[in-house]
Amino acid sequence: MANTTFTGPVRSENGFEIIDKSATTGAVTSTMSLKEFTATITVANGATTGKETSIQIPTNFIPLGIGVTVTTAAVNAVNLVDVGTDADTDGYVDGAALALNTTGWKGFLGCNGVLGMSGFAPGVAGLAGDEVELVVSGDPGGDTVIVLKILGIDSSSDTQ
Repeated sequence: MANTTFTGPVRSENGFEIIDKSATTGAVTSTMSLKEFTATITVANGATTGKETSIQIPTNFIPLGIGVTVTTAAVNAVNLVDVGTDADTDGYVDGAALALNTTGWKGFLGCNGVLGMSGFAPGVAGLAGDEVELVVSGDPGGDTVIVLKILGIDSSSDTQ
């Protein structure tokens, strides 16, 4: 690959990767890449948690931040409190206070949970990931739909 200098935005349909090239064999391996996962989660009337089941966050994923949009508002005045995985519901975001009783963009939360950039110890590469789960402060009074855009770094290695 040639060295290139340019101005303007860098765009890619398939993300950006940090790679290693073996000095001995010349083999190129990908070690880290910027990833975004979209989780659409419904918190049912009478519940205080919701979980998506269509995506699996990789074991070695380090979440950096989460964009939050409410597409179906809660009837009651409740807040988004925690975001994490099925195994650790506040592992990504712990102690937020975003109102869910109106629709629209709610903001971008930096990940402050133990699975976030504040001290995540990656698991073994290749193990199954986990679903995204969130916690709200009380009964939403009606089915409430929240869309999370989770931005982070995915590593294919435990050591890098």
